[in-house]
Amino acid sequence: MAASQDKLLYLNAKARGEAIRMLYALGGEKYEDKRVDFQDLPQIKGDLPLGQVPTLETKHGVLTQSNSIARYVAKKLGLAGKELWEEALHDVVIEAVQACIDAYAVPNIYAWKVFKFIPTPENSEQILEDTKNKWIKVLNYIESIAEKRGKKYIIGDSPGLAECWLYAALDFCKVGCPDLMNLTPWTKGFTEAVEADPKLKKYLAERPKSLL
Repeated sequence: MAASQDKLLYLNAKARGEAIRMLYALGGEKYEDKRVDFQDLPQIKGDLPLGQVPTLETKHGVLTQSNSIARYVAKKLGLAGKELWEEALHDVVIEAVQACIDAYAVPNIYAWKVFKFIPTPENSEQILEDTKNKWIKVLNYIESIAEKRGKKYIIGDSPGLAECWLYAALDFCKVGCPDLMNLTPWTKGFTEAVEADPKLKKYLAERPKSLL
């Protein structure tokens, strides 16, 4: 495994850092996976460019924002597409999935189901059902991209940026929707294909346990 000067700083959780870690595993490049506990984050926020994680230290400087970091790592390791159209499709998957998380999973579910910031809403079951339906719409759209491509994975015959991002997002959001990774026949097949990749299979088996 090739050495690297990269240092990823994130919480001791999967969430916004996991796709990045999966990309390093796929690319076979060593990096420092620095994890901090939730309660320790306030002590280091003042030293961070935007007061938040993740950040990625590289030989060029420090990057912030999980999407930007994932794109940088994927391009560096040759996992973001072989030409411009493929790169655009990887981006489409990232943005569609992230929009679903930001609009539904985090504010509508995690605020009360995981973090307990607010009381459980009276219409909690309806919220979960609406979120599931939104995911189905996004997953059906991604499936249509995969069908047009006609490859083993979404974009190509090996996993890359889009596949890592989608898998990590489904894994993160299944706390609110336990059957999310098997929500549609295509999603079930996609999940199984990602987990069968030798490098990702090894990483997923050895990674630290985390609810999020």
